[in-house]
Amino acid sequence: MKFSQILTVVLVTCVLASAMPASAATMNYKLGVQSGTTSDVYAAESLANAEVSGFDTIDLAIEALKQGDVDFVLGDLPTLKFYQADSDGLSIAGSFSEEDFGIGVAPGESDLLAAIDVALGEIIDSGEYDTIYAATFEDEIVVLTDDTDTNTATAYPAEPTGKLADALAAGNLTFGTDPYYPPFESYDADNNVVGFDADIAAAIAAKIATEYNQNFSAIMYEKTWDDLLAFQYTDYDATLSAMTKTAQRAENTDFSRAYYSSKQGILASAASPTISGVADLNGTYEVADPVEEDDSPSVTLVVSALTVGLIAVARRKH
Repeated sequence: MKFSQILTVVLVTCVLASAMPASAATMNYKLGVQSGTTSDVYAAESLANAEVSGFDTIDLAIEALKQGDVDFVLGDLPTLKFYQADSDGLSIAGSFSEEDFGIGVAPGESDLLAAIDVALGEIIDSGEYDTIYAATFEDEIVVLTDDTDTNTATAYPAEPTGKLADALAAGNLTFGTDPYYPPFESYDADNNVVGFDADIAAAIAAKIATEYNQNFSAIMYEKTWDDLLAFQYTDYDATLSAMTKTAQRAENTDFSRAYYSSKQGILASAASPTISGVADLNGTYEVADPVEEDDSPSVTLVVSALTVGLIAVARRKH
């Protein structure tokens, strides 16, 4: 073979080697959720192929996203928007699954449930709800589900019994809440629970105070999310903590009329894969295999050395 032919083969080999695509690996999506939330349940039921990591609080899931330990975080859309606005590089990648929040009371506490439902109705009908909503969510449009029915109370109990009677005697209504879920509930600099749920609690207490013509206030009492999901009501009167009304939870607690309507959301980081919607999260995506470093010479180096050697041989033939 002539030198020019050999050189041509070498050059073609080099071009083909450089044109070879990098190998790719198929990965399942890694999702972060707060354990026990509707996002957690949704992922278990609808995203069986995803790798789901449960965290005690939503902020721990967000931190995992920032660190690259998960690809996305699923949660209530307003809360994910709060973290998006508070952190550079985070974005909302989609929303899904409409839901309604309710205030929970122990089964059988019909008087307390009635007082809460009537107070909520007054807050909504008077326009006070819109004002409270705007204080937290600013210019977002209020779309509140009206899920009242013939069983929803329209008048306060004339002779309160049970937890309502006890709360009136104590002068306060204690709401159990997990105060690490902004903008619904969180601690301010003075260690007070603030947020949309805290404002709703105060408004409910004010309506009850007016009805029974006495001093009456709301207390936001810290509980863990797992405590709230146990529905024991041992040291608090009602649950007010951005809790979605589900049929499963309704087996263990009685819910008020809806006080907030929301959607689930998907939070992404700058490093997250590109998706078109929640359905994508049940599939896989491709990532380039990491380049393994070794002591063997690269293709370019081998070709270069071979070319130099051939040139030297050719020169000796002259």
